[in-house]
Amino acid sequence: MSKVYDKGDTPFIVCEHETYNLATDTWVLANPDAGYPKATLIEPITELKKLDAQVMDLVVEGKFQYPYEIELVATAGWWKGYIDVKNGGHPTRERFGFEVK
Repeated sequence: MSKVYDKGDTPFIVCEHETYNLATDTWVLANPDAGYPKATLIEPITELKKLDAQVMDLVVEGKFQYPYEIELVATAGWWKGYIDVKNGGHPTRERFGFEVK
């Protein structure tokens, strides 16, 4: 089930970053390279980037968020986005999306 927001809502774009600890054979929350993660958000129809590689706020070790206020004149439809992360110089990208009604 997808997330649905109204114009004027402020959803939080969230990211959890983990690294693998070979010594303990476990995944642990950890911060990525400096300046990451970065969120990009694209509105439907025009494909206009409403966020363009915006650095996300650290909440606690390995957990990040970015509050995005949906404008009252925002385009309704399926908004898509992605979060870029670099860890040790190695990039990864996770995609997300939500509906604005």
